[in-house]
Amino acid sequence: MGKKKTSVKVLSEVDQEKGFGRRSFIKGAAVAGAGVASAGAGTVLGTSAARAAGPVQIKITSWMDYEPGRKEAWHAMFDKFNAQSTTTQISFGGWPFASYEQNVITGLQAGTLTDDLMMCTPTLAARLFKGGYLNPLTASIAAAGVHPNKDLHKYITDSSGVFHGVSIVTVNEGYLYNQSVYTKAGLKPPKTYADLLANSAKMTKKPASYGFFMPHIMAEEGDFWFNLQSWVSSNNGVWAVGNKPTVNSAANVKAIETWLQLYKTSMPQGINNAAALALESSGRIGGWIAVSAAVNTIKASNAKTYAQLRSVPVPGSHKAASRVHPITINKAGANAANAQEFVTWILKPENMLDLTIRCLDFIPPYPELAALPAYKAYVKGLPWISGFLTPPSVPITPMALDGGLGFVDHDPEFGTIVCSNLTKALEGKATVKQALDAAQKQVISQIVPKLTA
Repeated sequence: MGKKKTSVKVLSEVDQEKGFGRRSFIKGAAVAGAGVASAGAGTVLGTSAARAAGPVQIKITSWMDYEPGRKEAWHAMFDKFNAQSTTTQISFGGWPFASYEQNVITGLQAGTLTDDLMMCTPTLAARLFKGGYLNPLTASIAAAGVHPNKDLHKYITDSSGVFHGVSIVTVNEGYLYNQSVYTKAGLKPPKTYADLLANSAKMTKKPASYGFFMPHIMAEEGDFWFNLQSWVSSNNGVWAVGNKPTVNSAANVKAIETWLQLYKTSMPQGINNAAALALESSGRIGGWIAVSAAVNTIKASNAKTYAQLRSVPVPGSHKAASRVHPITINKAGANAANAQEFVTWILKPENMLDLTIRCLDFIPPYPELAALPAYKAYVKGLPWISGFLTPPSVPITPMALDGGLGFVDHDPEFGTIVCSNLTKALEGKATVKQALDAAQKQVISQIVPKLTA
């Protein structure tokens, strides 16, 4: 950083333990990318030719540039880094969250996704790590002087303990509600799904106000799919056990029937996330099950509504989905050492603290952040945090809901099958049981054969 010459060794080890072979959709890109990364290692930092050419421009593929609040937070961090580094300048690439994972996969298939850094959803990170597509972060972690939480990152850590990603945002799900709406209605926040159904119905005065919202349109399928996670987990359900799909289990049917009842009685129907955000920000929606990251979006839209936000654990079993979103180095990128420079910088506790506060996050990826007095003071001052903490919520990962790593390579396809069938239930063309039965059959016929191919 600054004028100090930096030399960073690019590590090339990739875990080759049994079960972690390359997958066809990234095989060619991963092999080619390994060579590109090695070639770039000696040409990025410290040479007179590199200095004469000016800072190396790198990009980080992400969905953050499309999220109010987080967009501003990350641009501020980029400005801070770019002002300090004489060797590297960073900017955004990517797509909105709803289409992000599929676009990353398509880019890899086409060989066009060569951004040096990638932010990953949990399932995407597991998928890329499983395919051997990510550079180890050993050098950056050591240079930053941090010790990432092994339990938090176990799905992107190899058998030797080498991390291939470190969280830049970990979020739990909880029931987020507008305190002023609840007070006006004379209600208490829900402890059970029966409470949630009753509260939401009482707060709904269509079209002026609604008691509840959840993404539910195929145009924003990514949000539709991942928001279903808490419904099944909080009713002790899963989508699969190992390689066996359990889409139409009794627990899942019960969970989605509750969701459908809320849809019919208490939700604005057929609207997209932007329209829902406008309603939430103006105080016209009483509550919703959401990841903790939603508070930043509300704050960016309406500070007065943000001040009224509070949370309780997700009703039911309190088994809320927990999502770890790591920053990773793409082997297909040409500037691996520059990517390491940025990762080292963002992982330093003082910079991670700045990012965490700007993004209104609170789950530390390593103990060095949690130990900072400024972090402790910050977390203590968040009035909406209680429902997202564990305990009492019991975190469960998307991979666990998908049956471990068995279906992780096919998570978007799995989501398309479930969501498209549930759309028929929303439209009154099928019962929840019929919709999930159909989805179960499609998963068995369309995805399961690929698991053993």
